[in-house]
Amino acid sequence: MKNLVIFVSVSLLVAACGASPVDSAIKQVEKALERVEKNKDTMTRADWEALDKELTPPLEVINTALENDEIGVVGKVKVVMLVAKVTTVMAEQGMKTLESEAGLKEGELMDALKQAAGE
Repeated sequence: MKNLVIFVSVSLLVAACGASPVDSAIKQVEKALERVEKNKDTMTRADWEALDKELTPPLEVINTALENDEIGVVGKVKVVMLVAKVTTVMAEQGMKTLESEAGLKEGELMDALKQAAGE
């Protein structure tokens, strides 16, 4: 019985201390997004390209785990939230880039798209 208690204690300790590769990947993406949310208005094209290179490995880990059904419900919710954040940040940046390259003021492109959609 004593050995069982020791085994369970050690197992719980190892599980608590060692994060899975997916958890580590999620944390990497979260940290990168925090940085981006703070600095997105001053980021250069080179900064965005560096971010893309930084995020590729952890996103591949997450994608592989999703494809192999290795992520539980809570993990999937975290991933959905991350994807929503990444999509929002990238869409905002894409709109700014399009407006800038088209010689439009900030917000003009979105207004034109809404008008074309009949909103």
